[in-house]
Amino acid sequence: MVTKGVSDLYEYCCDGKFYEWVFPKEHGELLPDIDQKYICMGPVSYKEDEILTLIEDKYDPIHEEKSTWKIAKFKDGTRYNRFPHRPYKIFQLETDDDLLVLKCKIRSVLVIKKIESDWRIPKKYFFNSWLCLPLFSYKNRHSQQYVLSDQMLQVPHRFYFPPGSPGLDEECAGLINELQCIPEDNLYPKKCFCDISDPKMDTPVKLSDKAFHAVIGHIAQFLPGICVAGESLDWHDFFKELVNEEIAKYNSNLR
Repeated sequence: MVTKGVSDLYEYCCDGKFYEWVFPKEHGELLPDIDQKYICMGPVSYKEDEILTLIEDKYDPIHEEKSTWKIAKFKDGTRYNRFPHRPYKIFQLETDDDLLVLKCKIRSVLVIKKIESDWRIPKKYFFNSWLCLPLFSYKNRHSQQYVLSDQMLQVPHRFYFPPGSPGLDEECAGLINELQCIPEDNLYPKKCFCDISDPKMDTPVKLSDKAFHAVIGHIAQFLPGICVAGESLDWHDFFKELVNEEIAKYNSNLR
């Protein structure tokens, strides 16, 4: 597979490790299913220019699962002209909620932070989800210069992720504008073999500490008018400077 970014650059800038296997700290210790810095697989929804909704077609109040709905354009039903419907138990939908049509794809995500919310049933039921950064693979339409600009951290809403072993199978961009919370039950860790001869040694993969700080620091740059300090920002600034120096050397050798 041909990579468009400078190979091994991010590993070099992170003291040799951008990704790493997740091992228990002590013998016999159980690894968490999901944790911060993990590379996981999960459903990532897509935001379309035109949102679609579902309206009642043939509704069966006794056997809701046998009901049918029709697709309509969401913009045709506004706050003052909503598509009327009754509460739906099967969807846990109230009369002032809407049914939207969303497309999604199971893809790699970087797990950033766990969020426990009791908004629905305060102090009694906590819904666990994780804030995740979706990773999108580069396509033929993305030129080498396009990828290098991401690798140089020139685009505020994208962060370049290199391929690696352990790690991702191909170059990807973390799209910060697609950040989303994914329910914990819908995530599972991406695993790589740390010992290819032993099938039991498929192990979760995560970002190294320095790689994670670089990503979080870049996300902080995306937030307007907010002064972010600390290790993530300091490391991000150093990481960006180092990456740009190395790519400048790479480009000069091509001339």
